[in-house]
Amino acid sequence: MAGSTKRTFKNGDILIRAGERGDCAYVVESGNVEILLEREGQLIQIGTRGPGSIIGEMAMIDDKTRTATVRALEDCTVMEISRDDFSRRVESADPVLKMVMHVIMTRYRDLIGRTQALRFPHIADGAEASENTHKNHAAALGSIKIHNELKNALDRKELTLHYQPIIDLQKMKIAGFEALMRWKHPERGMISPGIFIPVAEESGLIVELSKFALDLACDSVKVLQQAVNPALVPDPLFIAVNFSVKDFAAGSFYDQIEGTLKRKNVKPEQIHLEITETLLMAAPEPAKTALEQCRKLGVNVSIDDFGSGYSSLSYLHHFPIDTLKIDQSFVRAMTTHPASLVLVKSIIALAMNLGMRVVAEGIEAEKEAKILKDLDCAQAQGYWFAKPMPLEDALKFVQNWQAPVISG
Repeated sequence: MAGSTKRTFKNGDILIRAGERGDCAYVVESGNVEILLEREGQLIQIGTRGPGSIIGEMAMIDDKTRTATVRALEDCTVMEISRDDFSRRVESADPVLKMVMHVIMTRYRDLIGRTQALRFPHIADGAEASENTHKNHAAALGSIKIHNELKNALDRKELTLHYQPIIDLQKMKIAGFEALMRWKHPERGMISPGIFIPVAEESGLIVELSKFALDLACDSVKVLQQAVNPALVPDPLFIAVNFSVKDFAAGSFYDQIEGTLKRKNVKPEQIHLEITETLLMAAPEPAKTALEQCRKLGVNVSIDDFGSGYSSLSYLHHFPIDTLKIDQSFVRAMTTHPASLVLVKSIIALAMNLGMRVVAEGIEAEKEAKILKDLDCAQAQGYWFAKPMPLEDALKFVQNWQAPVISG
């Protein structure tokens, strides 16, 4: 097994110590070990393990600290499994299997907590540990339920896109829209993207959701373009679609983009790809190759929430990036925190020097729009202009656009 090495321990040696981070697990090949818990300054044996047993795996699976100490009862030979090797194998496992494994582990933790509470009723932390484990268990089960329902949501047409306008600040014209996924559950109503998007990411369903979003965005941008008044919206509209690291990991990202645009008869400049800084760090080479191909095709590439993640300046020249979207936390704080205003100014200046466009997110007041316009920020979006809306409302928005007045 790659990443596994043999180690020997003498009688009385500590293999694993409670409270430490779980950097590895051991498979006992020969000898016996004892499992110890510390109570009131004393180590109490709660069990033993012999050849063929695996120890220390819990802390690697759920990334918690060791809950028990393991000591050799005699000379032992063990096979060490490193965290890196274990993580690689878990990452390549079936997404549902990973979630089931998490449920099993939370149940096991819960069982340990209950057992300790029964054996040591005078120790108060047993109940708290059990309560925390129940919360984790409920969260894992909730993820599995969301995952299963999400698989059927596309076929049932429960998923749709809402569109938030992106405004050209200098011309005060509509430049385009950002497509945002929405899920209307038949029983629970609207489910927050903050709940189902992470589950989709973890399970791999995000790839199917991205294909759906791209398809629907292509249909929508044609409908919106036909509805606009050229005098009010002189340039072709675009729709920005969000993509994740899972989309790039599939290896056919560019083919998907190119094929969809041709099939839908949509101009490449009318679809913008929105990705995060985290994606670039997680899959740098696949992302670079695919994005370079998309850019040659004429598709715009935007970095979403710029400044909230790694913010490594090196990727600004390493990757083919056209647009930086300033994270809304900086925009909202720039009127009250001078440091945030300095950051916004710096990002705009940096982008302009690199020949990139800037979109400021989270505009909620006229004073924010005025500051950004005075700083020559190209585009902006936020509730001051409009909230994300269904397609039918977006159509009314472009047909009846009246630019809000920015005084001064």
